[in-house]
Amino acid sequence: MISLSLSSFASNIRRICLWIHRYTGLVMAGFLIIAGFTGSLLAFHDELDNVFNHQLAQIERQDAPQLPIATLHDKVVAAYPEYNFSSMPTSLKADKSAVFSVDRVRGQSAKNQPKAPFQEVYINPYNGDILGTRDKDEWAWRNTMWKVFWLHRDLLLGNFGKLLLGLIALIWTINCFIGFYLTFPRAINGKKALQKTVPKTTPKKRASFIKRWLPAWKIRRKTNTFKLNYDLHHAFGLWLWLMLFVIAWSSVGFNLKSVYQPVMQAVVGFEGREGKREEKGKSKTTDKSSEQAMSAVAPMSTETGSNTFVNKANSIAYLTEQAHIAAQKNGVTVQQTLGIRRLTEEGQWQMRFKTDKDVGTHGGASSITVSAATGKVEKVNFGYQSAFGNKIDQWCSTLHMGHIGQGNAHLLYQIFLAMIGLAVAVLSATGVYLWVKARQSRLKQKLTIKNKFSNHYGKLAIKKQL
Repeated sequence: MISLSLSSFASNIRRICLWIHRYTGLVMAGFLIIAGFTGSLLAFHDELDNVFNHQLAQIERQDAPQLPIATLHDKVVAAYPEYNFSSMPTSLKADKSAVFSVDRVRGQSAKNQPKAPFQEVYINPYNGDILGTRDKDEWAWRNTMWKVFWLHRDLLLGNFGKLLLGLIALIWTINCFIGFYLTFPRAINGKKALQKTVPKTTPKKRASFIKRWLPAWKIRRKTNTFKLNYDLHHAFGLWLWLMLFVIAWSSVGFNLKSVYQPVMQAVVGFEGREGKREEKGKSKTTDKSSEQAMSAVAPMSTETGSNTFVNKANSIAYLTEQAHIAAQKNGVTVQQTLGIRRLTEEGQWQMRFKTDKDVGTHGGASSITVSAATGKVEKVNFGYQSAFGNKIDQWCSTLHMGHIGQGNAHLLYQIFLAMIGLAVAVLSATGVYLWVKARQSRLKQKLTIKNKFSNHYGKLAIKKQL
């Protein structure tokens, strides 16, 4: 009796989970198909953006030397003196324009400073000619990939779309676990088991759980359309489950922070994203990883001269040197410098860079901050020294955005990420197909029963008349 009640309970749980999975899947399907296809394109965002924006982004390769980045920055500032350009690239490409971004105006400064009608300025690195500006909010061919990005991020509906997709991502995250559970083999039907209480022959030993679960991982080749869609839905969901979960949960992190942050704090000890903490602390707070790095760099800053004046012309070279020194002292190497900016209010220069132990080139990257007046290293933050919870967050966002690897490794991951996007669309489409077919089957079954019922009572009525 206990086994019967347990099997009945498991059957009821499965029925409830199937109902939730089916109808939440229907609600999410349209949104996930859009997110899947746009995500596949965004895996190659930079490459496609250069194609659509080729008139500004692409230039002819020349044999002449390129102008210093500081000189190019001076020309941009002179062309648009009413706006601030505190950041600079740290390297230039032979066939690409140099791009300088306008500072975002927020808070009180937004009242005193006009908002720029563009976000980027493109300049020829060989002769310093301004090639043009770019307003990413404008509906134009060159902004195609940015429109794809915002369609992916908030359905082009602003904060409402962001909230809506955040809720969809949360439902998707929960559905990942429900869908995984539904792939498990069904429990033994208790009623059928009782009907066979006295077997005629020796009962056959039941296959193990793994053997009964194995068919869910396979796609049958020679089969009908329904079974093919059924297999695709199950197999894709299982093989790609971990990555699908990462994409779903990181989407909650991007769009629904009020849910993401408390859960991550409780589960893995998430401390908040580095950028936000730096803004709050104005680069004056020092965490554990910074203290370790500072203790390693401090002796070297004296050797290179604590009275070095860091200006625009030598800032890239100086901070790159200090980053290499700090990295060497901590047993890591600098793989790539990512950008530099002037912190005017603090009188500092700050450079972001990636080491061989950092996670990606964005949230998980490292940074070094030096005094503009003395050249003294004020702060070093190594991304790989972040708390465990922050590393989990960095991995989730990096895997989602594709900011991982270099060269061929990065290209392979881009292809994989694009395939994940297509898989999301396929899972949603096959889920809808299975629901439609199941509904048609149920309606057909009801119609058959109704016809049998009417025929039966129709015959009885005729007999009575006779």
